[in-house]
Amino acid sequence: MRRYLCHITALSLIASACVQGIAAGSSLIPFRELVGEYYFGDGTGVNCTLKLAEHGTFAFQWNGCLGTYDKNEGRAAIQNGILQIAPKKPSVREGFQGTPTEFFPIRWGSRTYLVATNEIVRFCSEVNQGGEPRHGNWGQFYLRQDDWKKPVTGFPDVPDQWVKFLLSKPVKGKVTELINKREAWLDIGATEGVLEGMILTARDDAGVVFSQVRVEAVEKERCRIKCEWKDSELVIGQTVSSRFHD
Repeated sequence: MRRYLCHITALSLIASACVQGIAAGSSLIPFRELVGEYYFGDGTGVNCTLKLAEHGTFAFQWNGCLGTYDKNEGRAAIQNGILQIAPKKPSVREGFQGTPTEFFPIRWGSRTYLVATNEIVRFCSEVNQGGEPRHGNWGQFYLRQDDWKKPVTGFPDVPDQWVKFLLSKPVKGKVTELINKREAWLDIGATEGVLEGMILTARDDAGVVFSQVRVEAVEKERCRIKCEWKDSELVIGQTVSSRFHD
């Protein structure tokens, strides 16, 4: 409880300054420009909204097929370029509940995304895959309401250290060696721009059945991948690409 109260106090002390933005760093987004409602979900069991208010508060809600699964609220502020929210009640991310508490605000043209700080590589992979920029409300990352209607070009303005995860052109390889049913080696690596943590798509010969795989290790001419889904399996010769429709 003491740790929670200290966190709230710290956010309260910086809130007024953060609402005006941080002077250092031209790419940092002031809180006042983030005010609004954000959504991510699939339109069925996952419909999450995060509302940021001008006075430095947030309200989170998770709705699904059976109604409201979770709610929370509290303080919100920008600190060192990161949006931090301090929920009044514990935010436990299990099942259909909980929310991240630290986000990178990301501009893409006139769109604004909020990407959890531990999901930035996955966000870049979703851009590589073609899932972003999305053309409807449904998606894996918080996007300000109606921003999906705004066209964009080029790449999103991610923090500098993650720019390298945005590929200028798709990469494609094949499974050359199985470690087990869910892990394998591909014939592409650092030379092609593959980086540890990237999410790729593995497809069967017919291009119908697919699975998501994560790059676990990278060498110059090859990389090791592992299936993200427990029921997925890999086979020798299977095509794996950074682009979903490829």
